[in-house]
Amino acid sequence: MDVKTIILGFLSYGEMSGYDIKQAFTNSIGFFYDASFGAIYPALRKLEEEGYVTKQEIIQSGKPNKILYRITELGKETFLQEIQTPIVPAVLRSDMLVKIFFGKSRNEKEQKELMESCIEVQRQVLQQSLSTFKKLEASFDEYQRFCWEYTIHHLESTIAFLEQKSSTLLKQPAYSGSY
Repeated sequence: MDVKTIILGFLSYGEMSGYDIKQAFTNSIGFFYDASFGAIYPALRKLEEEGYVTKQEIIQSGKPNKILYRITELGKETFLQEIQTPIVPAVLRSDMLVKIFFGKSRNEKEQKELMESCIEVQRQVLQQSLSTFKKLEASFDEYQRFCWEYTIHHLESTIAFLEQKSSTLLKQPAYSGSY
């Protein structure tokens, strides 16, 4: 699913500024789909050009003016059509897994530090996710709760897998040849 469709989904809940949309990405689906301001604002411009959203400028004294975006009927129809399309298999992009993949090129101390770092980062993300979940869970519908519980389960499973497998990896000799 693309950024434009997700923005339409957020706007289906009510009007939002670009900043509000970024916060919605970060605080609701950021673990499995995130977008930068550099992706959000061009998508909003395109959505406006296509007639899927409108914008209203709110004059604020002492601060920059605020622009609020609202989904149009055409935008609602398009969003509903997009979420009916077949599910596309996920493409996993993981800095952690790339570093582990090439871990054999590190010496034993570096390999140990890598695995410890991977586990620690996952624990930090889990704690942050649990904290955010507790703050927001009263506002979730059952589908949003499902996604958050999936995220937490995924992180817990990743930590358990890393802890279980890291000792086996660390017993392997460091890289000494070619692939």
